[in-house]
Amino acid sequence: MKNNTKRIKPALLALCIVVFVTSWSQAQNTGKLTVNARVQGSIGLVFKDNAAVGTNGFCLLTNAGTNNVGLDMGTASFTTGDTQSCVSFLRALGFYFVSSAFDVVVTKANSTSANYQLAASLSTAPPNNVFWSLNLVTLSTTFNTIQNTNNYGSPVTETLGVLVNQNVPQQTLFETVNFLATAN
Repeated sequence: MKNNTKRIKPALLALCIVVFVTSWSQAQNTGKLTVNARVQGSIGLVFKDNAAVGTNGFCLLTNAGTNNVGLDMGTASFTTGDTQSCVSFLRALGFYFVSSAFDVVVTKANSTSANYQLAASLSTAPPNNVFWSLNLVTLSTTFNTIQNTNNYGSPVTETLGVLVNQNVPQQTLFETVNFLATAN
């Protein structure tokens, strides 16, 4: 009997350990999550002051370095010119033309596009006998392509101008110009 007890003790001890470990372990299960994601290419556009800012034809932008800037082209008239020395002012044949240049920088991320196209439009139609242009391309309320193959990351100088008939009544010309950069 003493011999049987020696055999039963280890078996009993092993059984107790199994019962103890089993009671301590928690219920478990496994699962699998399959992830599907797509990397989207993007481009960014910011306006910057041209290096020649402050000289004739290059006025300072407000909020430069962002995609939402302002450009003050001063007060102009056919007979007296413009109050801003930084604008370019020309008059001929009953019209005057006021313009200022600035830089546009377009960058890309996660895109294989080699270059981009730039278009612009007006938010609202201008008054009669007032014509807005970008690089001498007349703007309207629909996007007009200004350039076709600009390089990313390089400043591109754009010249915004307004042609005004000398008979346009006194008023403030306020316009929002929308820009659209599209990857080629």
